[in-house]
Amino acid sequence: MGNIFRYFGAAVAANLVARILMTLGISFVTYTGFDTVLTYAFNMVKSSITGLPHDVLCFLGLASVDIALNLLFSAYACRIAMTAMRSMRL
Repeated sequence: MGNIFRYFGAAVAANLVARILMTLGISFVTYTGFDTVLTYAFNMVKSSITGLPHDVLCFLGLASVDIALNLLFSAYACRIAMTAMRSMRL
């Protein structure tokens, strides 16, 4: 009788460990990929803004466009992190 429980426990534990490792791997790949995309997009926006004339940059600073862009990219990063955490559920 003890061998049945031991065999069943080992099978359940192996399945659980395999599912956890698979979920963590998928989440890591997803987050890393989207982090690369967001970094690339942020650098593209930053390089296009720095090429503007000084007067336009001053106006954008007064309009707090830099804060709005930071909020936008932070929201995207938060959404990606939440999606990655949701996919870790077993």
